[in-house]
Amino acid sequence: MKLSLSLILTCLVGMSFAQSVKSEDITYTYVKLPTNPVQPKVDNYYSTITSSAEAENAKLMAEYEAEKARAEADYQREMADYPAKVKAADDKYAKEMEVYNAKSTATKVIEKQLLNENTKPVHDYVAQPYRRTVSQPTLKTSYDYPSLAATYLVLDGFTKAQVNALSYTVNIQGFEHSQPQIKTEVKDEVSVKDGVRSTYKVTYYYIEFTYKMPMSVRVAGMNNQEIFYVAPVELTNTKTYKSSQSKTAPSSDFSFLIKSTEEAILKENLKFINHLVNDRIGYEITTRATSLDYVKSKNDAHADVMEAYNNATIGLKTLTTNETLAKQKLTAAIVAFKVILTESDVYDKKARIDKDITTAIYFDLLECYFAMRNTSDAEAILKSLGQLDLSNRDKKQKEKMDELFLDLTLRKAANGL
Repeated sequence: MKLSLSLILTCLVGMSFAQSVKSEDITYTYVKLPTNPVQPKVDNYYSTITSSAEAENAKLMAEYEAEKARAEADYQREMADYPAKVKAADDKYAKEMEVYNAKSTATKVIEKQLLNENTKPVHDYVAQPYRRTVSQPTLKTSYDYPSLAATYLVLDGFTKAQVNALSYTVNIQGFEHSQPQIKTEVKDEVSVKDGVRSTYKVTYYYIEFTYKMPMSVRVAGMNNQEIFYVAPVELTNTKTYKSSQSKTAPSSDFSFLIKSTEEAILKENLKFINHLVNDRIGYEITTRATSLDYVKSKNDAHADVMEAYNNATIGLKTLTTNETLAKQKLTAAIVAFKVILTESDVYDKKARIDKDITTAIYFDLLECYFAMRNTSDAEAILKSLGQLDLSNRDKKQKEKMDELFLDLTLRKAANGL
């Protein structure tokens, strides 16, 4: 059987462009523009942490010392009065015994019978004075606040110095928690013995309590004029700790659990605050997890696409460590992707740059444009993507890109870019 020349050529073309679009996850860092940059620009900052716990602890200790002083004063006064009280009791007893001894034996017997009690005087007991015990107060935890501030309150894009600087202060309002409780849950479990299944009850134990650590943050300018203040409602919401369940009852000593929970939420809340401040006025080094697409073909028919992909990957990964190299590689990738797109034919499945590859390149271009803060060219790409019949996965990806570039556009406008 003979094949027509056109059919043979069609098969050869199809084989030559045998391809598949692959996706590779990539994580890189970039500098996010602030939503409310400080104007005029300030280069320096210094961060501090204060805590209401310090004032509360000082108040509790002052009350404790005052109560100890009162207890000591009471003791010394009672000790001073003690000899007189003892003498008064001795004198009273001596007089009563003198009267008692003056009575005849018959009188004593009659009184005892009539009163049904021994009428002989009893010496009054005078208690030895003692110092009243004053329990030490339970103080809130105090931390090395300068070290915490240096570790967790970092304003990206600024230099740490106290001259001509922003002041960045976080106030910790203290750790609050309910009393931990050991709770139980009874579950049905199944056992099999000699081929017979039986159900029995098992009691599981777990610890549960609620907690929170409210904080507020204030950023002020060089003249102490307030730039930003907020007490995040997210940090006032109560969280619930619930341990894993166990068939063994846990210890009722919760001190270590409370301490570790307090330390964990302290770090978590400081990180939350620092992101909040950086998002507003800092130039936050932000981690972005995304993906880049490339084309896998049998005969290097898409070597240019692969080269552009490699340049894009290098550019993104060096964005915050080697800006010159990053811009060079990203620019090369963008130029190559745009040249490749001149061959795009989204209606021909056998085209070298078919619909799938065109879509993949569009998304790669968008990632490059985002890294370069190029919103105008990105807008054209997003418009082109909107005209394609995208898969559900690609539609969701485009929606994310729409949101990403809208946010970038607003941040650029706020920064006069």
